[in-house]
Amino acid sequence: MRYERDAVKKTFNFFERNRRLITGGFLLVGLPLILFIQHSWPEGGTIDRAFDYSGIALILAGLGGRAWSTMYIGGRKNSQLVQDGPYSMCRNPLYFFSFIGGLGASIVLENLVVIILYLAVFSLYYPLVIKSEEKRLELLFGSAFTAYKEKVPAFLPNPFGFHSGEKAPAKPRLMAKTLLDGTMFLLFIPLAYFIERLQASGILHACLRIP
Repeated sequence: MRYERDAVKKTFNFFERNRRLITGGFLLVGLPLILFIQHSWPEGGTIDRAFDYSGIALILAGLGGRAWSTMYIGGRKNSQLVQDGPYSMCRNPLYFFSFIGGLGASIVLENLVVIILYLAVFSLYYPLVIKSEEKRLELLFGSAFTAYKEKVPAFLPNPFGFHSGEKAPAKPRLMAKTLLDGTMFLLFIPLAYFIERLQASGILHACLRIP
């Protein structure tokens, strides 16, 4: 049993340590794609506005959802099995809302290659992270987590299962940290605008135009 606990903890710590490294690697690979691949639809047109508005909406939804999830889980992750609020709809709302925010950031860049790359990286990496974390929770909370797992989906929320439970013990410091971490998503909005201006002015020459 102790060996199993140590193995689960080691795997979980590996993913925790390397999550930012994976994110940094994605940005490093994605940057040349952002700079030198340009879309072919006109600036200010219907398609352009659809990308802008939907991307910004998803970023804001991701930020709000992450803050909401932190209100419930903050400071209780290892001491209590949280099953209220967003955790009543899915077992991993922080990852779900991070996905939503990241998708919004990819969409606001209006680069189909970056969107596909983001979806591929997330779908390959984060299921492993979720599986590792849930093994740890199963060891911590035993049958209570097994029962929770049977009635609440892992990733895609089920809104019909929502219940708010008791008042969420919001912790200002954790909330502030979550919002600060989420500003990375917001930075993609001015970045996308700046790159569009550089490409439109001819300072950046696209190597490939996507239909």
